[in-house]
Amino acid sequence: MERPFELSQLIADLRAASQRDDASVDIQAILQRALCEPEKFQQALPVFADNDTILHEDERISIWHCRFDPGYTVPAHDHQLTAVIGIYSGAEKNEMYGRQADGSLALEQVVTLTPGDVLRISPNDIHAVSCASAEPCCGIHVYTGRLTTVDRSLFDVRRGEEMTFTDENYQRLTR
Repeated sequence: MERPFELSQLIADLRAASQRDDASVDIQAILQRALCEPEKFQQALPVFADNDTILHEDERISIWHCRFDPGYTVPAHDHQLTAVIGIYSGAEKNEMYGRQADGSLALEQVVTLTPGDVLRISPNDIHAVSCASAEPCCGIHVYTGRLTTVDRSLFDVRRGEEMTFTDENYQRLTR
């Protein structure tokens, strides 16, 4: 008999995977299994009051629930950690940028995730994220380390500027 989905078990499984040598591959597989039935996944979750909710964070892993409302865009940024993103409702558009010889960024690929999709992003990958659906986009974002303490960057793609990821810079770029 299949056991019902429990968020606490998903967090425990992801934490255990973070201890393994190839953690990001195992994390991706765990999210793919968890999201194989996105509607059931969503029904088993609590209602989150905030758009970004840290479900767990320690030195090896950060697990976030992220919701992006229609029309909202997160500016281009890196994580300096491997990220694994799994979507259970709405659609999340990831604009993937590459550094050019002159240091500027160029859009290289657009990846749109829909319910059940999982994407792994390397530590130095640069992406901007937006909601690509009429309903909010919701998913689980997992990082292979303590995201809240990592020195990382934001990018103003139009102006060609790289800056430290701070709340002030983030707010300035999302206006």
